[in-house]
Amino acid sequence: MGGTDKFSELPGTDDAGHSNKFSLKRAASTLHDDVTERNQCDVFIAGDKTGHSLIEVDFSAAKDRPKTEGSSGGEPAGITFYPIGLYAKTNARTSAILYFKCPTRAAGGGGELTPYVRGYLYGAPDQMSPKATGRDLMVVLNSLSRGMARQLGCTSQAALPAQVPKA
Repeated sequence: MGGTDKFSELPGTDDAGHSNKFSLKRAASTLHDDVTERNQCDVFIAGDKTGHSLIEVDFSAAKDRPKTEGSSGGEPAGITFYPIGLYAKTNARTSAILYFKCPTRAAGGGGELTPYVRGYLYGAPDQMSPKATGRDLMVVLNSLSRGMARQLGCTSQAALPAQVPKA
Protein backbone atom coordinates (compact mmCIF):
# COMPACT_ATOMS: atom_id res chain seq x y z
CA MET A 1 0.00 0.00 0.00
CA GLY A 2 2.83 2.37 0.70
CA GLY A 3 5.00 1.34 -2.22
CA THR A 4 7.71 0.11 0.15
CA ASP A 5 8.51 -2.81 2.41
CA LYS A 6 10.13 -0.77 5.19
CA PHE A 7 7.90 0.64 7.91
CA SER A 8 8.20 2.10 11.40
CA GLU A 9 5.96 2.77 14.39
CA LEU A 10 5.43 5.89 16.44
CA PRO A 11 8.31 6.04 18.95
CA GLY A 12 8.06 7.04 22.59
CA THR A 13 5.16 6.89 25.02
CA ASP A 14 1.68 8.33 25.37
CA ASP A 15 0.55 10.77 28.10
CA ALA A 16 -0.05 7.86 30.50
CA GLY A 17 3.49 6.55 30.00
CA HIS A 18 2.49 3.54 27.87
CA SER A 19 4.59 2.67 24.84
CA ASN A 20 3.22 3.93 21.53
CA LYS A 21 4.08 0.54 20.01
CA PHE A 22 1.00 -1.41 19.05
CA SER A 23 0.17 -4.80 20.51
CA LEU A 24 -3.03 -6.81 20.13
CA LYS A 25 -2.87 -7.71 23.83
CA ARG A 26 -2.85 -4.06 24.91
CA ALA A 27 -5.39 -3.04 22.25
CA ALA A 28 -7.73 -5.79 23.51
CA SER A 29 -7.39 -4.50 27.07
CA THR A 30 -8.28 -0.95 26.02
CA LEU A 31 -11.30 -1.70 23.77
CA HIS A 32 -13.69 -0.01 26.21
CA ASP A 33 -11.49 3.01 26.88
CA ASP A 34 -11.94 6.49 25.47
CA VAL A 35 -10.40 6.93 22.00
CA THR A 36 -7.56 9.00 23.49
CA GLU A 37 -6.58 6.09 25.76
CA ARG A 38 -6.89 3.13 23.38
CA ASN A 39 -3.82 1.40 21.96
CA GLN A 40 -4.01 2.34 18.29
CA CYS A 41 -1.74 1.17 15.51
CA ASP A 42 0.02 3.87 13.49
CA VAL A 43 2.29 2.60 10.71
CA PHE A 44 4.72 4.99 9.07
CA ILE A 45 6.82 4.58 5.94
CA ALA A 46 10.41 4.29 7.22
CA GLY A 47 12.32 7.50 6.70
CA ASP A 48 9.23 9.56 5.82
CA LYS A 49 9.45 13.10 7.20
CA THR A 50 5.84 14.25 6.63
CA GLY A 51 4.61 13.14 10.05
CA HIS A 52 1.64 11.42 8.38
CA SER A 53 1.17 7.74 9.05
CA LEU A 54 0.53 5.40 6.13
CA ILE A 55 -2.31 3.73 8.05
CA GLU A 56 -4.01 4.14 11.40
CA VAL A 57 -5.92 1.22 12.92
CA ASP A 58 -8.24 1.40 15.91
CA PHE A 59 -10.38 -1.22 17.65
CA SER A 60 -13.25 -0.41 19.99
CA ALA A 61 -16.08 -2.19 21.76
CA ALA A 62 -19.47 -1.49 20.18
CA LYS A 63 -23.03 -1.78 21.53
CA ASP A 64 -24.55 -1.49 18.06
CA ARG A 65 -23.54 -2.15 14.50
CA PRO A 66 -24.70 -0.85 11.13
CA LYS A 67 -27.16 -2.97 9.22
CA THR A 68 -25.80 -4.79 6.21
CA GLU A 69 -26.80 -2.70 3.25
CA GLY A 70 -25.89 -5.20 0.57
CA SER A 71 -25.14 -4.33 -3.01
CA SER A 72 -28.35 -2.72 -4.19
CA GLY A 73 -26.46 -0.52 -6.61
CA GLY A 74 -27.51 2.63 -4.74
CA GLU A 75 -24.31 3.10 -2.74
CA PRO A 76 -22.22 6.23 -3.27
CA ALA A 77 -19.26 5.89 -5.64
CA GLY A 78 -16.28 4.23 -4.01
CA ILE A 79 -18.25 2.35 -1.32
CA THR A 80 -17.68 -1.41 -1.44
CA PHE A 81 -19.23 -3.99 0.90
CA TYR A 82 -17.56 -7.29 1.78
CA PRO A 83 -19.24 -10.49 3.03
CA ILE A 84 -17.12 -10.86 6.17
CA GLY A 85 -17.87 -10.41 9.86
CA LEU A 86 -21.22 -8.73 10.49
CA TYR A 87 -20.55 -5.60 8.48
CA ALA A 88 -17.57 -4.68 6.34
CA LYS A 89 -17.05 -1.87 3.85
CA THR A 90 -14.39 0.29 2.32
CA ASN A 91 -14.65 3.87 1.21
CA ALA A 92 -12.52 4.11 -1.94
CA ARG A 93 -8.83 3.88 -0.98
CA THR A 94 -9.09 5.84 2.26
CA SER A 95 -10.87 3.78 4.90
CA ALA A 96 -12.16 0.36 5.90
CA ILE A 97 -14.56 -0.56 8.69
CA LEU A 98 -15.33 -4.02 10.00
CA TYR A 99 -17.71 -5.12 12.76
CA PHE A 100 -17.54 -8.63 14.15
CA LYS A 101 -19.36 -10.49 16.91
CA CYS A 102 -17.27 -10.68 20.05
CA PRO A 103 -18.84 -10.02 23.46
CA THR A 104 -16.45 -8.11 25.75
CA ARG A 105 -16.46 -6.30 29.10
CA ALA A 106 -14.34 -3.43 30.28
CA ALA A 107 -11.19 -4.33 32.18
CA GLY A 108 -12.00 -5.59 35.66
CA GLY A 109 -15.21 -7.25 34.47
CA GLY A 110 -17.50 -4.67 36.09
CA GLY A 111 -18.46 -2.87 32.92
CA GLU A 112 -21.31 -3.33 30.52
CA LEU A 113 -21.17 -6.32 28.16
CA THR A 114 -20.86 -5.14 24.57
CA PRO A 115 -21.68 -7.62 21.78
CA TYR A 116 -19.43 -6.33 18.98
CA VAL A 117 -15.95 -5.15 18.16
CA ARG A 118 -15.41 -2.43 15.56
CA GLY A 119 -12.20 -2.28 13.60
CA TYR A 120 -11.39 0.88 11.66
CA LEU A 121 -8.50 1.53 9.30
CA TYR A 122 -7.65 4.88 7.74
CA GLY A 123 -5.14 5.13 4.90
CA ALA A 124 -3.58 8.56 4.36
CA PRO A 125 -4.05 9.46 0.67
CA ASP A 126 -0.73 11.34 0.55
CA GLN A 127 1.11 8.23 1.76
CA MET A 128 -0.70 5.51 -0.21
CA SER A 129 0.76 4.02 -3.36
CA PRO A 130 -1.29 4.89 -6.46
CA LYS A 131 -1.65 1.12 -6.95
CA ALA A 132 -3.34 0.62 -3.54
CA THR A 133 -7.03 -0.29 -3.52
CA GLY A 134 -9.84 -0.34 -1.01
CA ARG A 135 -9.56 -4.12 -1.06
CA ASP A 136 -5.94 -3.77 0.14
CA LEU A 137 -7.22 -1.85 3.15
CA MET A 138 -9.82 -4.55 3.89
CA VAL A 139 -7.20 -7.31 3.62
CA VAL A 140 -5.05 -5.55 6.25
CA LEU A 141 -8.01 -4.78 8.53
CA ASN A 142 -9.38 -8.33 8.26
CA SER A 143 -5.98 -9.77 9.15
CA LEU A 144 -5.62 -7.53 12.21
CA SER A 145 -9.24 -8.23 13.19
CA ARG A 146 -8.61 -11.99 13.03
CA GLY A 147 -5.69 -11.47 15.40
CA MET A 148 -7.87 -9.36 17.70
CA ALA A 149 -10.61 -12.01 17.70
CA ARG A 150 -7.99 -14.65 18.57
CA GLN A 151 -6.66 -12.41 21.40
CA LEU A 152 -10.21 -11.96 22.76
CA GLY A 153 -11.12 -15.65 22.42
CA CYS A 154 -14.00 -15.16 19.97
CA THR A 155 -12.54 -16.49 16.72
CA SER A 156 -15.47 -18.79 15.93
CA GLN A 157 -18.10 -16.09 16.57
CA ALA A 158 -16.24 -13.42 14.60
CA ALA A 159 -16.78 -15.04 11.16
CA LEU A 160 -13.58 -13.58 9.72
CA PRO A 161 -12.16 -15.64 6.85
CA ALA A 162 -8.45 -16.25 6.21
CA GLN A 163 -8.86 -14.65 2.77
CA VAL A 164 -11.07 -11.66 1.97
CA PRO A 165 -13.58 -12.77 -0.68
CA LYS A 166 -14.32 -10.61 -3.68
CA ALA A 167 -16.89 -7.92 -2.94
